Amino acid sequence: MKPVAEFRLPDLSLPFPAPRPRGDAGELRDGLCRWAEEQGLIGPRGRTRLMTSRLLDLGLGLACGARAERAPVLLGWFLWMLLLDDRVDDGPWADGGVIAGFAASASAIVLPGPRRDRRLPQEDPMLRTLAEDLWPRTAELADERWQARFARSLARHLSALCALVDLRDGRELDVPEYVALRRDLFGADVFFDLFEAVDGLALADEDRPPALRDAAADVIAWTNDVYSVEKDLAFRERANLVLLLQRERSGTWQDAIDTAHEMVERRFRDFQQARAALPSWDAMVFADRLQAAMRSSLDWHRSVRRYNFQHAAGPGAGGGAVDTRRTPPSLLWPEFERDPYPLYRRLREEFPVVRDEPLDAWLVSRYADVRIALTDSRFTSRNYGWQLAPMFGRTVLQMDGREHAAHRAFLTPAFRGRALARLTESIERSAAALAAPLRDRDEADLVAGFCNRFPISVVVTALGLPAEDAPLFQDWYRAGFSYLGNYRQDPATLARGLSSRDELYAYLAPFVRERRARPADDLLSVLCEAEVDGAPLPDEMIMGFCGTLLGAGGETTDKSLSSLLRSLLDDPELLAAVRDEPGLATRAWAESLRRDPPVQVVLRQTAGTAELPSGRIPAGATVACLVGAANRDPERFSDPDRFDPFRTDGAVEREFTGAATHLAFGAGRHFCLGARLAQAEVEIGVRVLLETLPTLRWAPDFAPSETGLLTRAPARLLVATS
Repeated sequence: MKPVAEFRLPDLSLPFPAPRPRGDAGELRDGLCRWAEEQGLIGPRGRTRLMTSRLLDLGLGLACGARAERAPVLLGWFLWMLLLDDRVDDGPWADGGVIAGFAASASAIVLPGPRRDRRLPQEDPMLRTLAEDLWPRTAELADERWQARFARSLARHLSALCALVDLRDGRELDVPEYVALRRDLFGADVFFDLFEAVDGLALADEDRPPALRDAAADVIAWTNDVYSVEKDLAFRERANLVLLLQRERSGTWQDAIDTAHEMVERRFRDFQQARAALPSWDAMVFADRLQAAMRSSLDWHRSVRRYNFQHAAGPGAGGGAVDTRRTPPSLLWPEFERDPYPLYRRLREEFPVVRDEPLDAWLVSRYADVRIALTDSRFTSRNYGWQLAPMFGRTVLQMDGREHAAHRAFLTPAFRGRALARLTESIERSAAALAAPLRDRDEADLVAGFCNRFPISVVVTALGLPAEDAPLFQDWYRAGFSYLGNYRQDPATLARGLSSRDELYAYLAPFVRERRARPADDLLSVLCEAEVDGAPLPDEMIMGFCGTLLGAGGETTDKSLSSLLRSLLDDPELLAAVRDEPGLATRAWAESLRRDPPVQVVLRQTAGTAELPSGRIPAGATVACLVGAANRDPERFSDPDRFDPFRTDGAVEREFTGAATHLAFGAGRHFCLGARLAQAEVEIGVRVLLETLPTLRWAPDFAPSETGLLTRAPARLLVATS
């Protein structure tokens, strides 16, 4: 349980006016976003978010005194460090020593003079941008003495991020230790060094006394901490001055907030005292820049929704009052990866339609609302314009209206009737070929040995590609699905997705040429022969559909098969019944799709303001339809957490059509095209496994655990086979 905290944020103020907004702010913002997209640091969604939100306002405030031709350098660093902060904060990017390796590479890039190794491999877009663009432009602004000082400042910032990751493993800080670390976590000296360079200041060492810089850094960093309390409590982030004060002094949360407020005011007085002793005019100009930075930071943190979740949640929170019991859950909370269902319950009961500020999306969790969002034309598929189109172009997933109907019309027969019947024999062969080696082992992992590989083998066969090439598709389809689920537009995921796309297209191109000349009896030929409005599909669209099929079709069948097998192995009596009567597998899978859907979250975008039974969503919003929550809504399904294969009351075939009660295959015009193919795969795969492994059971001392946010299933299924 997260701690319950009630407090009112203080009215922090600084006794000087805010810096004047730059007249070229719009031009700088547009140029920065264009540069970041060209460098591969952000995708289309990231650009839209930066252009339509206030995320860049603080950077523009920090650049208030920068020369017009040099301001883009400071803004480039602001965005680079903002993206790095997001990558460390959200998800697994910083695990397994990744941040330490990144920090070492980045530090080596900015070393001045001949020590700089320009030959470092830069597969990560952020490192490549730093080495090839951002640092060369920065280094031009100052001499090697300044470069060496800047390199030390950046190294301390990166080292602090590594320390922050280590703190998540349980080590506690005391307040004095944290104060020193916090300056570097913010990267204060990085920005203060940049102020000198972009403003063209020629400062002696005595012009930038540590007392002045440290005081300004503390004011900025602690201001962030005061306004981040709600966020840091929600995300269990311990690196926060207020949280440390409350833990050390065991007082109320309001006491800790007030103490931090007093500390901020005391440090500002220290800043003023240091400023009064400055020896030169340039030093006073530099102090003015620090003063403007403090005020810009205060104004930004006080006003942006990034730090005001309860305000973003809508009615119910007022002024600076915070009650963490009213903080809406975010899909980026680590708890969602571990077990989302208690949080889904809370969303349904307390926040059925709510803005998830960290995710930049609206969450919809009740069954009635999710079904409407999946079927109503007010909820469009335009989100695929940033979610998938940059990788695979325009596919049927993002189409609506007549265009969607025209493309779906020629695709549907390829997944039904005689076409599906022709695939049955190859599905049987694939299942048998994968199951047979498991029989010769005492223990086996069904996820790695069967579930991961089986759907890809089927997709490759359906497309008419060489069966022996199936292993090549494993990395391609995982990269494709990672790109699809890259909500925060992580630069490395964007880069991996696009490079995998290029490899896949290079592989497919000769097969597309061959099928255009000599069509065969396979899905790739259907695509090559199809026409829309009298014109054949372009090669890029055909290959894009193949990539989408690999990602969406492979991943979802893989995950749903894993979850079904887990449920069967958990109930030996049901497993025995399915072995004796294979038709029960269909019932069990229908129930598994409801209770444990492989795709937990489906995105949509509102065309206009949309009223749902549980609330209103504004126009142009990204909507996260929580299928995993809807499928366990007690208003629709009785005892929804229980696994009951007989829940469908004899109408099991309905659960693989557009009339399905569960939402695992979607609903309405975008109901999954491959539902019947997936049904055949799972029915055959389970039957073949149980026939091949008649004594299948859990391995001793093994307990499966589910993982995943966008898609969810057991990571391993370790079984005894003999």
